[in-house]
Amino acid sequence: MLSQKFLKVWFAGELDEKAVEHLKRKLAEALAHRERRVLIRFYLDKNPHESYYDALRNILLSSVSLSIVVEERPASELKKDLERASGEGILLVLGRGALRPSRITGLLVEEVEKSCLRASLT
Repeated sequence: MLSQKFLKVWFAGELDEKAVEHLKRKLAEALAHRERRVLIRFYLDKNPHESYYDALRNILLSSVSLSIVVEERPASELKKDLERASGEGILLVLGRGALRPSRITGLLVEEVEKSCLRASLT
């Protein structure tokens, strides 16, 4: 299954309520675009704790029609992973506290705070 094509969504920063809602919208958009497989990679600053697992459960249960693979990596690995994945068509979602990476080919970057702001203005 992992050899098949996945929509890749990487998340860095704090996984708060706004970030959870943003990721749930991304899953809904994936389904609307007839994507069936999504890989969500979380870049974590520290070891996961109970609130992380609650947020993860909330995200996963929002779209049971998709095949979702979850990966967890240390936040310190993000820059190296982005350099290796240049040109792969990755959506990088930046939560609160995440630093915006330098320009990388094939990378779409969305910031949770800005997307929430845009949604509230329309």
